[in-house]
Amino acid sequence: MKLKKIISIFLSLLMFLTAFVIPVNATGKSDLSTVNAISKDDIASVSSLQAYQNYLDRIVTLKDFSGVAYVTQNGRVLCQSANGMQNTADSKNMTIDSLFPVGSVSKQFCATAILLLQEQGKLSVDEKITKYFPEYEIGKDITIKHLLSMRSGIRDHVNPDYAYTGHEIPFEEYTVTKTATASENKQIITDWLFTQHLKFSPGNNFSYSNSNFLLLSMIVEQVSGMSYSDFVKQNIFEPLKMTNTGFCEELVDSPDLAEHHMDGELIEPYHRGLSHGAGDIVSNAKDMDKWLTSLSDCTLLSEKSFKEMTTDYSFGDGYGFGIMIDESNGSIYHAGNFASYESMVIIFPAEDINIFVVTNDVEKMYKKNLPMNTFAFAISKKVNSGIMLGDVDGDNEVSILDATAIQLHIAQRKTLTDEQIERGDTDADGELSILDACAIQLFIANK
Repeated sequence: MKLKKIISIFLSLLMFLTAFVIPVNATGKSDLSTVNAISKDDIASVSSLQAYQNYLDRIVTLKDFSGVAYVTQNGRVLCQSANGMQNTADSKNMTIDSLFPVGSVSKQFCATAILLLQEQGKLSVDEKITKYFPEYEIGKDITIKHLLSMRSGIRDHVNPDYAYTGHEIPFEEYTVTKTATASENKQIITDWLFTQHLKFSPGNNFSYSNSNFLLLSMIVEQVSGMSYSDFVKQNIFEPLKMTNTGFCEELVDSPDLAEHHMDGELIEPYHRGLSHGAGDIVSNAKDMDKWLTSLSDCTLLSEKSFKEMTTDYSFGDGYGFGIMIDESNGSIYHAGNFASYESMVIIFPAEDINIFVVTNDVEKMYKKNLPMNTFAFAISKKVNSGIMLGDVDGDNEVSILDATAIQLHIAQRKTLTDEQIERGDTDADGELSILDACAIQLFIANK
């Protein structure tokens, strides 16, 4: 096909598209002045989806958000923000590279470690955990899968359920100390845990409990012959080049750690081992983006394991293995809380969209009526629906600039060969369509 013919087809299709988006004036007639006024800079601004950045900036300013928000698609930043003080004493501002404890987002790392060991043939999620804890007679019917999916019935050692009255025994607290090692504190916790009655028969209900992931991290250590932190580093952090990610006890004194705002002091590892496997990871936005991408791309886990991880086992509560599933929009997500830090991750695997939001001042966010989950879901709604609604730049009009952004957004999800471009039918569906025009437009623009 001659290049002249290709361009002719392309322009015809583009005119067909713009016929639906040319703005109208007060008389109801088409107003072409807006179209004629478009410059290359205008298109470049919209094609970078500046509207998402503007939207994020408005929320950050309005709510005086202290923390980091980072949104990408296909590895390209859609919008980002770093606001507030990383360290007040040193007058150091927050940056995208600031470190934060991610709380219970850590659970998906622990779940991945278990699934990696299963892929290596070293364990099965269907095994009873008494294989690893023979002294745990009360939990003799609990499997590894029950732990992963919060269906074990085990009580939570981090947030004890004082209202639980399932058995006529006194509730006795355990005591961990800041002078004890992680191993010593974990032994204190498990000694207490293994004497506590279950809240329900394993597999018959769902109850979120950090204790599940403490035990899972200990199983990783038994099976691998390594410390849990070393196994995660060697099998997850290093392959993904997550060079700014580690564990709370290691990074507590890092100058890049965003300060703890609850009492004005940085966190101290005074409860070593308490959050082992359940909430012990510290990371930053760019590293978390690598992690989220690895999940949806099955970089570390096989597709079979990822599917197993993201299946709802929780009787409709949407909980898989250390991660939550929203079947209504195809996303997977999880929140995390650690002292004054609160985080949220959301992945849209089909669209290759990652969202990471974290604050070091959760108390302020609740006072501003902006919990992290609300903030993160608001961003995800904007990113996912803004394009589909047509009004990409949020000015309440559907214009040629919106159309350009939509075209580029769709086209950038395609990789085309020269042959596809030459024949015009880029998606090989036998038709010359708007999507073909988008793809050709991008191809020409990049030449």
